[in-house]
Amino acid sequence: MDTYNIYMDELPTGEEFDGDEMIEVEFRVVPGSDDDGDPENNAVIAGLDLVDLINLRDAVQAEIDNYALTALEKEAIQEAAAGS
Repeated sequence: MDTYNIYMDELPTGEEFDGDEMIEVEFRVVPGSDDDGDPENNAVIAGLDLVDLINLRDAVQAEIDNYALTALEKEAIQEAAAGS
């Protein structure tokens, strides 16, 4: 089974916040067999097989869903309190 490498790239946005340059973070997933990157300059965050990659996707999606649901519940409680 092939493994997949996850990379995190930091890209400058050209904007500053409190004197520090802001960056945008992007993630790349590259099949290990196709990866010709320089490991010293492109550090791999994780090398995962396909099942682990699917599990990671599901875990991240669950956290996003939980965060969104919590935000919606908070909003509904605030609206209910304002209407009372």
